[in-house]
Amino acid sequence: MKPTLIIQGNFEQASRFIRQLLVADLPLECVVIPNVTDDAPRYQALVVASALCPQMTLRVGTAVDYGKATWLVLLDRADAETVPAAEVAELRLFMNRIVENGFKGQLVFCGEHDELLTYFAWKFSGLNQSQIWGLGTFPLARLLTYRLAERLGVGVAAIQTAVVGTADKPIVAWSRTYVGPAPILMYLANEDAKFNADDLGKMGHWLQREAGEDQRMLRSMALIRLLEADLTNQPLIASVTNIHDETPVYAAATPVLVNGSGVKHLTNLVLSEDEQHEFAEQIATLRENIATIAGQQTEGRA
Repeated sequence: MKPTLIIQGNFEQASRFIRQLLVADLPLECVVIPNVTDDAPRYQALVVASALCPQMTLRVGTAVDYGKATWLVLLDRADAETVPAAEVAELRLFMNRIVENGFKGQLVFCGEHDELLTYFAWKFSGLNQSQIWGLGTFPLARLLTYRLAERLGVGVAAIQTAVVGTADKPIVAWSRTYVGPAPILMYLANEDAKFNADDLGKMGHWLQREAGEDQRMLRSMALIRLLEADLTNQPLIASVTNIHDETPVYAAATPVLVNGSGVKHLTNLVLSEDEQHEFAEQIATLRENIATIAGQQTEGRA
């Protein structure tokens, strides 16, 4: 029996992601649940096209399908102008709906503000922390990996990057980035290396600029890579947004194992002093944002 992947989001993003899945043709039962009822007929052309896929099937689903989900992928469902507090208020209703319909799979956020939505989805639902995660900085880490491989003239498999924090403000952990068996900082000390510390700085600034651009295609490609790895029993360690059970709890992207059970912490994140300082500042801001939004959610409630 094929695992079930449910997709929900605005039509533009959901249809684009489905097109990529049709090309990838993973062994999945894919179910799209329209964001609004009027969108249902618009998916018919994609459903028809799925007949040409040897492995993947596609159909339009309803709320009863939540209970069958292996993965429930949430793309952006709100307008770009919607503030995070409003998204969180809508998320509370959505979480109630999927839990009432027996959802027990993995909830994956593949859109904006996944660090906030991951936290509040856990807070509202009572689901296990390992079941809820977002793509976080993994799409940008993949982009950096390919850029480094091209710059250094090595294969992609030789590069291991670490990008932590949030998708809009990624922190490149150069102290945890490797070229083959050697840390990249040690690689720079090689006299033959045509790459220096200035180049690292430029590449870090380049990634920050890319973080400010449209990441939707990068996210879709990254998610397909994670699904493919899981379906072939070759799970990846990836910097996805996950819940950190500290006091107070928060969600941010750090390297974890992503497999059929969800996300699993393998070891504590060890960064350089400067990287740790930057990461700590970002976490402090995240906690403040969580507290502010949580306060707005309770205003006017008995």
